Amino acid sequence: MQQSSITINNTYQIKILITLCLGVFGLISMELGVMGIIPLISEKFGVSVSDAGWSVSIFALVVMCCAPIAPMLCANFNPKKLMLFCLTIFSLSSLASMFVNDFWLHLILRAIPAFFHPIYLALAFSTAANLADDKSKVPHIVAKIFMAISAGLVLGVPLSSYFGGNFSFEMAMAFYVAINSLAFFITLFFMPDFKKTSRIKVGKQLLSLRYALLWVSMLAVFCISTGYLGFYSYYSEFLFSVSKMSFTNISLALFIYGFASIIGNNIAGKTLVNHSNQTLIFTSMAMILIYALIFANAVQFAIMLTLSLVLGILNGVMNNAMHYIITFPFPRAKDFTNGLFISVSNISISVGATLCGLVISIKETKYIAISSIIMVGLGLILVLVRMKLEDKRLKI
Repeated sequence: MQQSSITINNTYQIKILITLCLGVFGLISMELGVMGIIPLISEKFGVSVSDAGWSVSIFALVVMCCAPIAPMLCANFNPKKLMLFCLTIFSLSSLASMFVNDFWLHLILRAIPAFFHPIYLALAFSTAANLADDKSKVPHIVAKIFMAISAGLVLGVPLSSYFGGNFSFEMAMAFYVAINSLAFFITLFFMPDFKKTSRIKVGKQLLSLRYALLWVSMLAVFCISTGYLGFYSYYSEFLFSVSKMSFTNISLALFIYGFASIIGNNIAGKTLVNHSNQTLIFTSMAMILIYALIFANAVQFAIMLTLSLVLGILNGVMNNAMHYIITFPFPRAKDFTNGLFISVSNISISVGATLCGLVISIKETKYIAISSIIMVGLGLILVLVRMKLEDKRLKI
């Protein structure tokens, strides 16, 4: 989205960031929160647990397909009105889910908001980036959005599980309605009505595909994200079957991991500004080391909690870095590159989970740490290749 004609001071910036973060928190809670109520979905609709898992999968598949193009097609709409429309869809789809009894209708009501997911998230990224009065400050501001994403993961899933487990499936849906409705009204009253200074040409944004830097960046993001997101998909299983932790201790480890990722987001916002390549290389190498330590010390409770803390911080840094390397070199194609990042991230989740599942079926759960080492290692090689290409002047 283009920079607003409004002069943005610190008060405006804080209001806008809080508004965006609340909306992103509600979106991520709605997207991933159902992971905590899969058994309830299975019971309510009379389907198997594996079929109930489609509540998560259908959302991810729609996002993956729509993310590269949907934000760009909506780039010339009024940002505030578009955000309000997306939040309305998020709220109404969850509200409708409270009253359906057919599983196929439930899946449709999951697919509809998934189409608008990349539009809202790309809007949040680009609006936050436009708040920076200096291009070098963009990573620091965008890091706040990633903090909201981490908060949605850390709090959204357990809150959904709490409302669903202690009350009902309908109460879990009501939680999504409430948080997205709150975001709607906060956006309505506190988000400035940005005015476009120029129209965005879709074809011009697509010209970014001419550059090898973008393709290598996407491959690097795919490899690294597949490594750490795939491992996280089975982290609770790893802690249960390999580390022999109780469910209470697993919850503690996951909470530490999630909270640490928020810290990592904050760190990335500072380090990416002046030391982007060093941050990428150091974080990749540190992740490889941590996965090796996890593989070697899987049964040591205190060590695993410490490693969960460190790994969470590194993953928070890497989330920001993955967005940075795709979007930052192409400031005139923000809508397209934001969409590409969202799509590649969702592809990485699917491929990472599939890869780790294959490793578990062939070998055993412990070896998913090795698969993550290999994928992050490949990503590190691509990061080094990317550094060579980055020196070329981009004109798009």
